[in-house]
Amino acid sequence: MSTSQTSFVKLNFDNIELLLDSKDSSGSAAKQSESVSNAAAKPKSPGRTRQPNAASSMEVLKRKTTEALMRQRSVIDARMLQTVLPMWDDDNRGVPNPLIRSGLFSVRNTEKREYLPKLHIASLSNYNVSYTGQDLQQDDLTVWMSLINLARNQPMSDSVLFTGYQLIKDMGWRMHSDSYRRAKQSIERLKVTGIEISTNNSESAYSGSLIREYAWTASDDKGNARWMVRFEPTVSMLFMEDTTTLLEWETRKSIGTRATLALFLHSFYSSHRDPIPFKVEKLYELCRSGDSLSSFRRNIKNALTKLVDVGFLTMFVVKDDTVHVQKKLKPKLIRAK
Repeated sequence: MSTSQTSFVKLNFDNIELLLDSKDSSGSAAKQSESVSNAAAKPKSPGRTRQPNAASSMEVLKRKTTEALMRQRSVIDARMLQTVLPMWDDDNRGVPNPLIRSGLFSVRNTEKREYLPKLHIASLSNYNVSYTGQDLQQDDLTVWMSLINLARNQPMSDSVLFTGYQLIKDMGWRMHSDSYRRAKQSIERLKVTGIEISTNNSESAYSGSLIREYAWTASDDKGNARWMVRFEPTVSMLFMEDTTTLLEWETRKSIGTRATLALFLHSFYSSHRDPIPFKVEKLYELCRSGDSLSSFRRNIKNALTKLVDVGFLTMFVVKDDTVHVQKKLKPKLIRAK
């Protein structure tokens, strides 16, 4: 006496698994063969079309799976081979979403920076971020975006040459020796970094530093020291059109360097076309605030008010410990090079 069993066929096409349900009975091969023979002997009924057999269905399924994999690989290859940045105009600054949807650049404002060894950074659920180096804060993000902007019209492997005056002016910092010192220290911090960014689906990842090299030379004929930075060429893979946010630069400068929470929220909400409500506690975690949660609840209202004052937000409401905001439409990338 034979017993009927249900078996599953598991196919793996380069990490895509398909589970097929099939019925099998011991000793049923002859019955199946007879059934097929009888079916072949019967004349076809008019108007009826032949149903595809299991083999042909498997071939179609395999072909479609292969095509989907090829499309996915082409996107990944494009990320890996991209050696220049997308284009944006002079009024904006491009920044990858993982850097501003996480606590990589905190809202702390301290002169002494803590060393963070292999710190897992809080981020939105679609990114995994870990970092080793001195604590990065909002002034470091401003410096990095300004330098990236200087590099946007050339291959990422090329050196970026500029003056300290040019950098300080672009960031809107006051022309003072303290600003030059602060900018140099920031570049040095950004150079001695180890950062790992990956997507949860492991579609892409970046591991490296935020600045590869940094040097400066004697003053030019106008008395301005020449500075040079070079980025890791592969950092360009973070700047795909679907993962790059444009920040309105004048808005960021008008917020001021001391309003670090407002700076964080400006970049964070810039990465969302239609921001969803966020719990205050989630924003507290994402920005790596050094304040207590109760103090943060007060500070976030002041920061949101600041964003309304500078014209970035049209309104905000904090209700049931949840932040709701409305903002202007964000600018778009002009084109990809």
